[in-house]
Amino acid sequence: MAGVVAGMLFVSAPYAVNAAQIGFEAVDPRLEKLARTLGMGPWGVLIYVTLPLAWRSIMTGLTLTYARAISEFAAVAILAYYPMTAPVKIYELFLQNGLDESSAMALLLLVVSLALFILFRSIARRRTVFAGAGR
Repeated sequence: MAGVVAGMLFVSAPYAVNAAQIGFEAVDPRLEKLARTLGMGPWGVLIYVTLPLAWRSIMTGLTLTYARAISEFAAVAILAYYPMTAPVKIYELFLQNGLDESSAMALLLLVVSLALFILFRSIARRRTVFAGAGR
């Protein structure tokens, strides 16, 4: 299990880091300074100003990280063949039974992944709607 996690983390973590970095850089430093002048401490500024403004970028990074991790084949196959992840299982089904069974499993993975992406998108949209309603 540790090899699977290490392989997925190794190939997908840069997506989360890069997207979060872009989101944090997009936050206007004047807003953070303003919150500090109004008496907020550094952690308060982070929690109540910076994170809400960078939230969409962070969620985008997490979604990209999930997509990259769920589709990882090579690192997982090399580091830890068992327990199998979906791409490794699809490949094994293809080698054993051909395209018919492996395509059914691949379609199932595609449907589950698409459903999760739609869920992530609706959560992000709902968060944006609620944030805009409070203004």
